[in-house]
Amino acid sequence: MSKHYNLDDILDDLNAKEAREVQKQSTEQASKLKIGEVENYFSKISVAAVRLTGPLALGDIIEIGSEENAIRQKVESMQIDRKDVSIAKEGDSVGILVRCKVNKGEEVYKIVK
Repeated sequence: MSKHYNLDDILDDLNAKEAREVQKQSTEQASKLKIGEVENYFSKISVAAVRLTGPLALGDIIEIGSEENAIRQKVESMQIDRKDVSIAKEGDSVGILVRCKVNKGEEVYKIVK
């Protein structure tokens, strides 16, 4: 019995592998800069309170937590004293909308290329 291969499926597999490799390389080439620490997490509104040790802006990519359990996401919403801000500086305490639970004391990194 011979096995038939679909050229489109083979190309899709190759493209997916190539995309994963590009993502892996871009992640490896990016560096992490520690910019703060989680002070608190508010589960009802999915917000992490973060004390900043470096600047942060909307659109920045952040990573919270240890390598094994880290979450990585774009900063899409940030507040200081319940007011929306687009940038924050060292020493500010900001609320950042996060996609999943984070823990008090976890380090926050900005991904820079």
